[in-house]
Amino acid sequence: MEFIKYEIKRGDTLESIALEYSLNVTELTNFHNLYCGTTNFIIGDKLPIHLDTIYVEQKIFEEAIIKSGNIESLNFENATRYRCEQLNISRINNEIITLSANTIYEFLVKKAKDTSIFDVELTDSDFSVEPAVYEPGLKFAQKLDKLKLPITFNISDNGVVKEIFNHNEIEHRWRNFRDNELQNAEIYQQLNAQSPKQAEDIIITGNKEFLDQNNLSNMMDKNLFFHLFTKSFLGDQLKNYQLQQFSQIFPNVDLKTDAVRSIVRENENLATYRLVGTLNRENLSDEMLKNMYDSIYKSSLKFNYTAFDFIYRINYTIDKETGLLQEGKASIAEKIKNNFEVITEYNIKKVEL
Repeated sequence: MEFIKYEIKRGDTLESIALEYSLNVTELTNFHNLYCGTTNFIIGDKLPIHLDTIYVEQKIFEEAIIKSGNIESLNFENATRYRCEQLNISRINNEIITLSANTIYEFLVKKAKDTSIFDVELTDSDFSVEPAVYEPGLKFAQKLDKLKLPITFNISDNGVVKEIFNHNEIEHRWRNFRDNELQNAEIYQQLNAQSPKQAEDIIITGNKEFLDQNNLSNMMDKNLFFHLFTKSFLGDQLKNYQLQQFSQIFPNVDLKTDAVRSIVRENENLATYRLVGTLNRENLSDEMLKNMYDSIYKSSLKFNYTAFDFIYRINYTIDKETGLLQEGKASIAEKIKNNFEVITEYNIKKVEL
């Protein structure tokens, strides 16, 4: 149970403290009495003279703030800067690299006091890609990702983005891009000339992603920064979960991965965790994958279909006092054994402001 220790100041009353946390006096005293010990009970509607601390349930305070719509009143403090590097590689026959893209990001994260509400902005980014023919596509994808930031959100009990409090701003950024800038984008113009249906799909997909808050929350979890940051913040409270995403190798194939959390090591200040995923093959037909492989890849790769797997490994370290991520590393890969693989390596580290 997460709670706030409020230090009582001269002139405080139960009513004034309850008002500060958007609670009523009964909610305030009931929670305090559960956790304070019998000598610090609050009985009646007056603060005991000897009492110097009141316990306030963080979740109730956060829910009250959200219900009131008074997010602007929160004090965002304790800014943290993260630098991230992502390497994407596709490779055939374990040796021939067909794509190599290296991207760096810098994020500034601010946390609202006494909540799990965060504000994240992108402060820097750059990339390189080989072959260069992929550069326009990667640049376009980054432009779309930047429309989502800055973002203000809280974290759900299963470690993903929950409410997005500035969704209206993000929606406005998408509409402005869609209506005023998209037509001038090089990759959109090429698609519109060669395959109008694919160009139209960019708009359809963007509308689904940006205009629906639930869809946007799900897409934020695909971004490895948010994936690591939100899950790491739950610490020991993070439960085992199922990761769901479309395959990058086989079109429209839905992959489900069962992820298990374990603790690697901890000391007084830090805790390091590991997330390991196992591909759920319950509804995954190997015959279907073989047929798709034969249709899409065999003519160019020559070798027969072997075996398919999805690898998901994440290690991360948190500060036990703040719950904030200190560093992390993710390794995610789809593989047709010995034939074709798509690999993502991701590193994140907290740096000085």
